[in-house]
Amino acid sequence: MEVFCGGINSKTVQAAAVWRQGNLLHFGFEQSPAEMNDAGRALLVNSVAYIARFTEDRPITDVTSPFVGAAPHDRAAVLRAFARADSRAYLKYVLCDALYSELEGLTDDARHAWYRQSERYLHGDENGKLAIDAEAAAFGVSPNTAAFFEKAIAALKSEAGSASPARRLLARYAPAGPGEEGSANSWASWWRENGPYLFFSDGGGYRWYLDPLAKKRSVPTADLRGSARADKPDNRSAPTR
Repeated sequence: MEVFCGGINSKTVQAAAVWRQGNLLHFGFEQSPAEMNDAGRALLVNSVAYIARFTEDRPITDVTSPFVGAAPHDRAAVLRAFARADSRAYLKYVLCDALYSELEGLTDDARHAWYRQSERYLHGDENGKLAIDAEAAAFGVSPNTAAFFEKAIAALKSEAGSASPARRLLARYAPAGPGEEGSANSWASWWRENGPYLFFSDGGGYRWYLDPLAKKRSVPTADLRGSARADKPDNRSAPTR
């Protein structure tokens, strides 16, 4: 997601007024063009002209709308809760009951120490609240790192006691891969082919996604950001008159 314009209003600091996801543009101002001032109309025209450059890109992550289900909180929600005056109430809102009970009686320093130790194993539960993935914690590698794939694939090759947890974790966090029944070789091949074009998303369900545009252009997804995702000049159609 590429954010162009924030704003000061009654929404949270994460809200944005104008942003792009793939070939879609969100222009979050209520007024019709006739009701806008010159700056507002210019912003609208510039936004339309900008999004017209992104015919190849597409939205990638699957995010649950809060109007139809429980969207998972991102991990940083815990840190935002620590900084709020109503920290207790907000922690209860973002954490599952077990984690809230664990943190409720801790000092601020102890809470931050807990977060530094546990953050890499947090994920959204069925209610969208943050919980510890006990299986990932026992495996010992954060699922949102490249080291996770390396250790999990090595476990599959060894067929040791960690092979079954590795299979479940790979299927859980990389659903676009060969699946829980995939062989070590198929997972290793998939990782070699797609590793540079994968990214991890908390809000998109705590999982890895494959970036089709990055793979098509053979550019690592970490380097293909913002306006770099626009159509290449030779792929743009001539303007009509």
